[in-house]
Amino acid sequence: MTKEDKINKWVGEWYSKLRGEISKNITKGIMSDYTDDLLHHILLDLYKLPEDKLDQMIRDDKLHRYVLRGASLQLRSSTSPFYLIHRREKMNSRESGLPGSDKNIFDGVYEPYEGNDLWDCFQAEMGKLHFYQRALMEKYWIENLTLTQMYKLYNITKAHLVNDLNEAMDTIRTKCKHCL
Repeated sequence: MTKEDKINKWVGEWYSKLRGEISKNITKGIMSDYTDDLLHHILLDLYKLPEDKLDQMIRDDKLHRYVLRGASLQLRSSTSPFYLIHRREKMNSRESGLPGSDKNIFDGVYEPYEGNDLWDCFQAEMGKLHFYQRALMEKYWIENLTLTQMYKLYNITKAHLVNDLNEAMDTIRTKCKHCL
């Protein structure tokens, strides 16, 4: 039996269990959409293993743990192939140099406003934002998280958070000018 046949047989037996464990314990939450991609990256790594090492891991029943540990490391490592292809794209879906990225959301003249039209407009326009900007705006303006708390939650630098919040606020300000 060739190395590929051994791997294919083992994967056929374990695939659904591995997918469930990776989804439940490793990619839970924000990265759950990438469970299959992460699992496929790890399974491709199995084909690169030397045949004697693969045989020993199958005999000692350690291949299951190897795959789970590898998935965990690939998800967290900023140099892994999975990170470079999928996670970096998700975490860096920002564009600098956009109008408003150099301004600060705390600068500006704010006049007291009476009425619900502006708040309704703000909420409607916030709902139309890109999912990333909408999530940041909800955490910052609705749930009142600080930039430090958001940094710990998303692991995005404070400078990027401020730029992204500025961009989202400028988009909303532009759309809600008629409500003032």
